[in-house]
This record gives sequence, C-alpha cells and structure tokens, in this order.
Amino acid sequence: MPDAASPIWHLPTLPEVLPWPKSYAVLGLPISHSLSPAIHQAAFAAVGWPGGYGRLEVDTAGLAAAVDRLKTIGFSGWNCTAPLKQEMYRLCQRRATSAIRLGSVNTVLHENGVLEGYNTDGRGWVLAVEEAFSVSLRDLRILFLGLGGAGAALARQASWEGCPLLLLANRTASKASSLAAELEQRSRITVVPWEKAALAEAAANADLIVSSVAEDPLFLQDPGFLDRLFGPKNFVLDLRYWPTKLPLLEAARERGARAANGLGMLLHQAALAFELWTSTPAPISVMREALVAVTSAGYRETPSR
Repeated sequence: MPDAASPIWHLPTLPEVLPWPKSYAVLGLPISHSLSPAIHQAAFAAVGWPGGYGRLEVDTAGLAAAVDRLKTIGFSGWNCTAPLKQEMYRLCQRRATSAIRLGSVNTVLHENGVLEGYNTDGRGWVLAVEEAFSVSLRDLRILFLGLGGAGAALARQASWEGCPLLLLANRTASKASSLAAELEQRSRITVVPWEKAALAEAAANADLIVSSVAEDPLFLQDPGFLDRLFGPKNFVLDLRYWPTKLPLLEAARERGARAANGLGMLLHQAALAFELWTSTPAPISVMREALVAVTSAGYRETPSR
C-alpha cells in the first residue's frame, strides 16, 4: 500500500523532465504532510494509470511561476490547498461551473497549455455529509462555525444545493455579513453573532453544525454551554481530521450528537479529481483503504490535504 512518501519539491528543485508519464502534484504551504499522494498513488495503481503524484511547496507569491514551470514540464494536472485556491482561480484560462460557484480552484486539468480549473471540495463535502449521516444535505438547516476559505466555500455550495436555512457565524462579523449579502438571493440566511447565547440559539435551529475553525473555540471549555449547543438531533462535522480526537467532536458525541471529521470530504474530493484527470471511475474502496492506512500510521504534525 502506498504511503504519504512522495517527492517534495520547491520551485528550484522541480524536475526538468516529467517524473512519470502522467505527472500530478498537490501545491500548498505547508505541504510536507499532505495525504493526497497516498490516495492518488493507490488509485493510479488500481486502474493501471501511468501516473505519479508529488508535492510542491509554494506560497501565493510564487504560484504563477510554479504554474508556468508545471506547464513547461508537461504536468497533466494538480491539486492545490491553502492558501492558493483563490489565486489558482485567477490563473486558469477556463473555469468549470464548480469553480465559478465557489470562487476558487482546488483541481486543475492541463491540456495543450490551457489550464481548466475545477473545485471538487463542494461536491466532495456533499457526498461526505450524506455518507456519514445517511441524509440528503439539501434537507438540512446548517450552522457554519467559521467562514474562512473552506467555510465560505461550503456555505456557497449549500446555497446552490438549496438547503432551507444557512446560519453564518464568524469571529469577524463583517465577513459573515458580506457572505450573507452574496447568498441571500438564493437562500434564507441568518447572521449569527460569535457569542454563546446567539450560537446556542442558532444550534437549536440547525440540523448540521459545520466547523472550519483552525483551533477549538474557547466555548468548548464551558460544559454548560456545550449542553445547549449539542444534542441528539444534531449532526456535527469538523473539517479537520487531526488530531484523531477532536474536542468539538468528542463534546458532540458525549451529548448524543452524530459526529464526523474531515476525512470523508478529503476522500471524496480526491475521487472527483481523479475522475477529472483520468475519465475513469474512481476506485473509492482502494482510495479509502489507502487513507485509512496512512492515517493509522500517525502524524506528529497536522496534515494538509
């Protein structure tokens, strides 16, 4: 079973020629602990695709130069993670509907010097929620805790899915208000102040609580508040998947809520990217096994995509 070990490049160390007949990579900063190589290498092997997958550490300022090099070398495509998705959107000559709707690109298909940008995060998230909780996402009222790049993108996806109510909570209130103004033409939106009373009231009106905050909020230290935030009727999704025990999910489960981490979304967005590159159905079971194997091995630091 392939593990996460794969080339880690920087712009000066990119190879001069294609390292594999079909070459792919994940771009981001940091990138050393990305799980994407394990998933994609297993999938390539399973279907006999002559591909390989490396990692390129690059920041936003260096992305344009890195993309030019990947095009020149002849890479067939790549993924990108934080903080590059909005800048990658700008660099693509063509953008699929998925990218336009979410305003960012996480998957690129390169053909004859033309970059076509997609976003598989949104659909991957939908599939992950439906798989984890055996529900249709479009039936759910959703509370978003945190509206950074990932949270805002998924709120946009939920709006396009037709969810009946989106509750937007962010430490910086102006970001929630701005996103609400963008989405209110399609969806019923409520902006929720980042305060305990308001968050508890919003949770009582939500079916699914989605957290994209990088660190656990201080309210997780208040058991009484947690009793008001979570209950058996709730589904709770933390987009992180490291460490293996996330306090938000532990607190939710202790109060009877069904909870899941971000590994399902990681799996499904990767499968969708694989299908875009290969025009072949993704071997989901193989990719899942690879993901389980590499996460079971353990990490000392927080892995990215």
